[in-house]
Parts: sequence; structure tokens; C-alpha cells
Amino acid sequence: MKVNIPDELREILEEFLVEAEEILENLDQDLVDLENNPQDKELLNKIFRGMHTLKGGAGFLNLTPIVEIAHRIEDVFNKLRNDEMELTPELMDVILEGIDQLKSALQMLKEREELPDIEEIQTLLSKLDAALKGEEPSQEREKREEEIQEGEIEFVEGISEELKKLILRFPDKDLAGILEEIILMPPDERPMEVIPEIEKLIEEGKDVKDLIKPKEKKEEPQLPPPPPPAEKKEEFPPRSTKKQEKKQSEKKSSETIRIDVERVENLMNLVGEIVLDRNRILRVTADVDRECRSEAVEKLIEAVTSLDRTVSDLQVAVMKLRMQPIKKIFSKFPRVVRDLARKLGKKVQLIIEGEDTELDRSILDKLEDPLIHLVRNAVDHGIEPPEERVQKGKPETGTIRLFAFHEGDHIVVGIEDDGRGIDPEKVKKKALEKGLITPEQAAQMSDKEAYELLFLPGFSTAEKVSDVSGRGVGMDVVASTIHSLRGSIEIDSELGKGTTILLKLPLTVAIIRTLMIGIRGQVYAVPLHSVVEVVRYDESLVKEVGSFKSFMLRDEVLPLFSLNELLEVEDEDEKHFIVIVKVGERLIAVSIEALYGEEEIVIKSLGELLSDIPGIAGATIAGDGRVVLILDLNSLLSDYKVKLIGVRR
Repeated sequence: MKVNIPDELREILEEFLVEAEEILENLDQDLVDLENNPQDKELLNKIFRGMHTLKGGAGFLNLTPIVEIAHRIEDVFNKLRNDEMELTPELMDVILEGIDQLKSALQMLKEREELPDIEEIQTLLSKLDAALKGEEPSQEREKREEEIQEGEIEFVEGISEELKKLILRFPDKDLAGILEEIILMPPDERPMEVIPEIEKLIEEGKDVKDLIKPKEKKEEPQLPPPPPPAEKKEEFPPRSTKKQEKKQSEKKSSETIRIDVERVENLMNLVGEIVLDRNRILRVTADVDRECRSEAVEKLIEAVTSLDRTVSDLQVAVMKLRMQPIKKIFSKFPRVVRDLARKLGKKVQLIIEGEDTELDRSILDKLEDPLIHLVRNAVDHGIEPPEERVQKGKPETGTIRLFAFHEGDHIVVGIEDDGRGIDPEKVKKKALEKGLITPEQAAQMSDKEAYELLFLPGFSTAEKVSDVSGRGVGMDVVASTIHSLRGSIEIDSELGKGTTILLKLPLTVAIIRTLMIGIRGQVYAVPLHSVVEVVRYDESLVKEVGSFKSFMLRDEVLPLFSLNELLEVEDEDEKHFIVIVKVGERLIAVSIEALYGEEEIVIKSLGELLSDIPGIAGATIAGDGRVVLILDLNSLLSDYKVKLIGVRR
């Protein structure tokens, strides 16, 4: 259905969408926490308030489908917090289905200014209505159908014979469903006289189960109901503490403003231009100082030095505007793990650490899909079924740890599980079958090198295809995405104990420090995060190992490549420096002709036509005004990874 929003309400709609997305984003984590601790009154009240706020905002804008869903979920939580119903896994499934429908409706509203018709969400509304009446819809239908088939159903007094026939004819329908069936009947077959009776029963809040007498044969001893969890109330903070927390929360929200992302991007672009201008001024000032020393030049140098510091501070401040906590994507994983574990019949607990760790928004947006794939893999292939874990002497509940922390100017994101682990021999065997490696390479391959084979396109050790983690086409995409962000990925695993996957990413992709190098008069920039060290070229340390050259660095043999060779540029005999870079888990030596030092640069896109050139991450403008290409050595060396297995370290 199309939504017509008056112009005077446009701004309110935008605010509602932002607030609604925040509420639903927090709900995924809150609902999983609640399922583990259903007596948490504070959490119940928080979720209830969130639904109430969502319903109120949608009601003001006349967004009926959102109001209907939110209102019913609000009613469910009102009953839960008043101990009028019990939170079961089946009820949680219905609630989560409602949350998913709300997310979908908000997305439709945001993208196309449309909402689902009431008819499209009627099945969900019926499930929520049934839940509010205290019985799961599927259980109710199955029980009623069974009673009808056994001929054991008996109606209460006052029900017309025609309505009884309809209930027996449609055992899987509630009263609203029976009413729909009547409308769908041919006109000459419709029992019109029963419609007012059904409508009156619905108005009275009754349904089919209220019209059926309970069976008398259930005179069996009943188990005593579980004791009420009254003692749990003592665990919650006193009322005064909650008020204090609320005041602090209100104060914090009043000190926060929302800024359109486009404005932040424009500001970042302007700062990038200032950084380029600063670099140029620093270069020109250095030239002037060499050629003409005077008091005026000294004052100019002082002013430029001060400008340099100010620009650096401005750059840091604007970069912080782009930073967002990784909680934005971490908060989605409790729900992902919960749903997958339930589907696979596994018991899995998720531990999240470091969710306040911040990184650049552009990286955060691209990190979500790789993380989802890795977490799904951990649940599907890593964590064993409960019975298998017990046989191995492990707790029947598996553990997945999702964590993040800062390491210098990088962020490390990790996924750790205590499951089966990866069998390196199985990986090698599969690689041999696919012809990816030779038997000689398999014999020399370390476990970590074997794990890196998992990132080759189409590689999978799964014995059967799973609809959960796919057909083995994901890990190469994960690696490709991480490398496109100038990051690295590392796997460490112990068979029978578990697996840890570490993603190392730069804090930002906009402004970076680089090493400026050159061949044949052309300058290139290499991101400093991948550079380990730079040494002088020494011909006596260069050796031949098979079909490759190697470089001896303090008794360690490193594969050696010429940058000319990697860029397919005519080689020259003069090599003056060796740049030692880290590619995955390997150190690799790259010979270059010239070294120009470090420089902070602003990454510029090459545009759509040139965006997919292997080995080129972008371009920048150097301090002297020249356009400089930024090299992605990981991409340039990717074709040699498997071949290098025969080159010992």
C-alpha cells in the first residue's frame, strides 16, 4: 500500500525512521538476552517501552500496519511483565517474526514510501493474537484437529448447529478464518445467518477453543506449577538507581545531535583537500628554506609548522566524526546465532567483547557480510551437536566469542569457537583432488598455509552442501572483501579444540600513511601497515630457489620479487632497496629502484571504469603535485601464494 506523507510531516517521518531503526536494532540483542533470563523485569520494561514508542510514532503518522504489529507485540510484553503469560521458545519465534516484519516494513517505507497491506500481515497478526490468548496457534490447531478426527469434540451450550458444522469443516481455522472462508464460498452456499453470531463472538473476545468443552478424561494427577520467581526481584537495582540511570540517559541523549552522513562525507573531502594542500606547502617551504635562508623564511617555517599541527588535529577530529562503534553490527549476531542454533538443533552461547571499539563507517558497512558468513560457518561447521560434544567430554553448549580491540592504528576483529577445529590434512587432500597443489607442496605445507587454501575460489571441505553456510563460495569473497579494505585475515585452529579467525583492518580508509617508492622514474605509494622494514639491496644476499629468487634477511629466506616484474614494467639492473612486506602470514621481499620516504596521503577513487585494476587500490596527489598510484601488494602477489609453498622460510 502506498503511503502519502504530507510535506509538513516529512521531517517527522525521517526522525521516526531513525528512532525506529535504533529501537529494532537494540531489540535483537535484548530479546536473546530475555530468552536466557525471562524473569528480567527491567529488560521486559525496556522492550515494552520501545514497542510503545514505536507504536506511538507510527500512529501519529497513520502507518497502520506498523501500528497493528507493534500494538500486539506491546500487549505480549505487557502480559509478560505482569506475569500473565510465560515466555516460551515458540512464543519468542512469533515475536521475532513480528520484529522481522517491522524491519521489512520500515525498509519499504524508507525506500519506496510503501507499506505491506493488512492482508499481507494477517497471518502474523493471527499468530500474535493467538499468543495473547495463551496458546500457540500450531498447538491449538493440532489438538483441535485430533479431537475432531477422534470424534471427541463437544461444544458448549448456545452454539448454533450451523457454526458447529463450520468448526468441524475447518478444523485448522479460528473464528476470523472461518468468517473469511464463508466470504469465499459461492453465494448460494454461504450460511449468512451465522455471520452475526461469529462477529458477536469475536467482539466478546472469544475464539473456537472457547466454544469447545474440555475433555473429562483428564483426571490425571497434575504436576505442581513451577514456583513463581519472586526471589529474582531482589537481584534488580532499587528504584532510585533506575531513576538515576534514566536521568543520565536523558542527559546523554540531550547532548547528542544527529548529522546527515552526506554532510560528514563533504567535510571529510574538504579536510582531505586541506591535507593535500598542507603537504604541498610543506614541500615548497622546505625548498625555499634550502635556497634562501632569512628571518622571513624562519617565520614562514614557524607558521607552516603550526598549520601542520592544526591540520593534523582537524583531521583527527573529523575522522572521529566518521567513527562508529562496532556494536552497530555486533548487535545483530545474538539473533543470527540463536536462530541458526535452533534450526540446527545445537546449543550455542555467544559471548561479545569490545563492542564499543570504533572504526570508520565505510569499513563498518562492508564488514557486516563477511562477519555474518564467518559466524554462520562457526555455528554450522564448527560447533558440534550436543550429543557429540558430550561424547568428546565437552559441555553440550558450544561457545562462540566475537571480539574487537584496537592495535595501533588498526582494529582486530575475531571469531573464536570451541568446536571441531579444522583438519589441515583434510584441507590438503581436498586441494590435491582439485589440482590446486602438488603432492610435493602438500608435503612441505605448514598448517597455516593449508588454512590459507580455504580462501581460494570454490574451495570447501564440507562433505555435503548446507543451506546455512552455502556451497563453498563464501570464504574467497570474505578474503577479497577484507583485502579490498587493506586488511588481512588469519586462521588459527586446533583439531578437536576449536578455531580462531582474526581480521585486521585499518581504522580508516580515507587518509593513510604510506611509503613512497619508485621504479623507472614513476612514484608509487605503498600503505605503511603492510611494510615491515626497508633494507639496502645486496646482490650477495640474493639466491636462486627453484624457479624463484630469494633474499637472505638475518638467516631467514624470503621470496624475492621485483616491483617491475609485479607491475609488468621493463626491468632495470639498478636496484637500491628491498621493501619487506607482510602478505597474509608470509614475509616477502620486493626490490625497488628509489625510496622517497613516508607521506600522509588522501585516497582518491579511480572511478568506475578503473576501479577493478588488480594491484591498484586508488590514487593520490603527492606534495609536488604529481598523481601517484597506491599499490595493493596483497593483490599483486595473490597469484604467487600457492606457488610459494615450495619456497621455505
